[in-house]
Amino acid sequence: MNLDELIKEGEVLRDSAKPDEWGIFMFLKGEGLEMWSSKCVIYMDEKSDNQFLYEKVKENAKDLNNGGYEKCLAILGVLKAMKASISING
Repeated sequence: MNLDELIKEGEVLRDSAKPDEWGIFMFLKGEGLEMWSSKCVIYMDEKSDNQFLYEKVKENAKDLNNGGYEKCLAILGVLKAMKASISING
């Protein structure tokens, strides 16, 4: 499991979200989301020295049945920021 794979998997999940019955909010939950978010927490624990970002991923990985789409976007944003930082810092 590497950062690029986690980002790709997160993008697939994000793109699989469905609108709610009113077409206002996006809806995302299930085993795939739980597995991906858990892998992200494990990755951050093992690879990241940034405690703030690690805590952010952990917090968003909680209670995914409530706001799973937004939490997926937040985790994906952290992963993409990490990748950008690696690219900048070499």
